[in-house]
Amino acid sequence: MFNAGCFSLPYAWRLGGLWVSFVLSFVIAGFNWYGNHILVRSSQHLAQKSERSALDYGHFAKKVCDYSELPFLQRNSKMVMYVVNVTILFYQLGMCSVAILFISDNMVNLLGGYFPGYSSHAQTVIMASIALVFILFTNMFTEMRVVSAFAMVSSVFFVLGAFVVMQYAIRQENQWASLPASTDFTGTIMFIGMAMYSFEGQTMILPVENKLETPDDFLNNFGVLPTTMILCSVFMTGFGFYGYTGFGDKIASTITTNVPKDGFYSVVNIFLMIQSALGHSIAMYVVFDMFYNGFQRKFRARFPHCPKFAVDKGFRVFWVLVTYLMAVLVPKLEIMIPLVGVSSGTLCALVYPPLFEMITFWEDWKVTKTKAQRMLKIGINVGVICVGFFAIGAGLYANALAINDAFGA
Repeated sequence: MFNAGCFSLPYAWRLGGLWVSFVLSFVIAGFNWYGNHILVRSSQHLAQKSERSALDYGHFAKKVCDYSELPFLQRNSKMVMYVVNVTILFYQLGMCSVAILFISDNMVNLLGGYFPGYSSHAQTVIMASIALVFILFTNMFTEMRVVSAFAMVSSVFFVLGAFVVMQYAIRQENQWASLPASTDFTGTIMFIGMAMYSFEGQTMILPVENKLETPDDFLNNFGVLPTTMILCSVFMTGFGFYGYTGFGDKIASTITTNVPKDGFYSVVNIFLMIQSALGHSIAMYVVFDMFYNGFQRKFRARFPHCPKFAVDKGFRVFWVLVTYLMAVLVPKLEIMIPLVGVSSGTLCALVYPPLFEMITFWEDWKVTKTKAQRMLKIGINVGVICVGFFAIGAGLYANALAINDAFGA
């Protein structure tokens, strides 16, 4: 869940206001935990029911419809799977484009002085193109063990970088007393989008759970999911609070560009750029895992003489180039992050899980729960879905205003 989006949290707090952001951070964390919990529980139930060892998000959505009591859902189970897969595809591509933007913004901060005749956009494109070479390399590996190694190295770099940036922010004169407690509606919605995005693991939940030797450990009281969510919530809240109160209105769209450019901090920035390059391959693993087998089967049926190696690498290069184009066409972290978080991120975390849980357990609840318990559970899920749709609608409106302000002139 820790990735480049975390370094934009202090800027998000500036958009939302100090104390509104503080409260909403825990609210958003709670919603994310609830969505992830019921998603995994429903997936495990259907995997056992269908005698499958594991289900990814798309196939889980299909099984939800296949085993429902509604003929309409049974007839359109593939369509539901496609809708979910497209949502996940956009979310993962958005995450990867944010990683490229994070790298290019930091490279511009460190090396922009060597390109004095170029505009900021041109410098971003140049740095993104340089980063593309390394990102293409890291995305050529297919084994989950290699990707897991990337994740481990990425985590080490993230922890070191975040610790250094955090201690620098804490050592600044704290400005909390002079910062606004709240802002306006647009700023608050933009904060919600960026905070939703910072919990970047929604679509990785099922692939990780599927790979565990003992999946039951995922949801236990001290299991993978609750431990992860508690640690992430505390860290992200602290990072946003101290980052914003340390730099105030001078906070940049990524806090890493607020630290000095001298030797030590430059090395830390380089570590974080490497971390983002590795994080790109981790996020793209979801896309490859979900779409490659179907693509390969259809492509090789039409072009049987095309080498398997060329099909595999060509598929990977294509999607990496798509994330590169997204980054250079919308080269602003403060717009890309909330746009991705409030749209696909909200659908994956707050809309799909409660909806699919109600369909999955509808008949079981009639046997295992009293009417009052059933109504309470349905009410909670419907409430979460309504909050999700409100966040999406308001978020798209706020992002449209932000895009117009940024590019309208």
